[in-house]
Amino acid sequence: MQKSIKGALAAGVGGVLLLGGAGTLAYWTDTGTVSGSDITAGHLRLVSPSCAGWKMDGGAAFTTQLVVPGDVLTQVCTYEVDAAGEHITASFDVSTPTWDATNALTSQLALSATYKIGAATPSSFPAAVVDGDIITATVTATFTGGTATNASEDLAATLEDITITATQGHATP
Repeated sequence: MQKSIKGALAAGVGGVLLLGGAGTLAYWTDTGTVSGSDITAGHLRLVSPSCAGWKMDGGAAFTTQLVVPGDVLTQVCTYEVDAAGEHITASFDVSTPTWDATNALTSQLALSATYKIGAATPSSFPAAVVDGDIITATVTATFTGGTATNASEDLAATLEDITITATQGHATP
């Protein structure tokens, strides 16, 4: 009887080994090559800046006039887009200027900007730009007077340089 138990046991182990191997099946494989390519990044630059000079309330050149609450100083600058690449869009922003503040007039001044691409004002940003487009930035500094009191009389500040920034985006083709 021991021989029959050993035989049955050996047959069972052999069957388990055979079943364990049944789950593995060799598949044919092959490889292919995807050819590489050189990749070079493009760029987005604002070049050839030209500014018309600060104007007071859209009229005369601003030089040394004294401002009062409600006055608006405007500067119009143009830049040419130097762009290399496909599907480029851009958003524009104006930096918060550095004010050389003699005193607190700076708290009464608000800075803003509007932008055109060519002759058109985009309805939203980022907007499509191409090499050679002309960007017109109209920057305004307004003496808001919102909190002006007699304490804001005779105050002064020096408006330092303002930076226009173009930030590249991507248009889906």
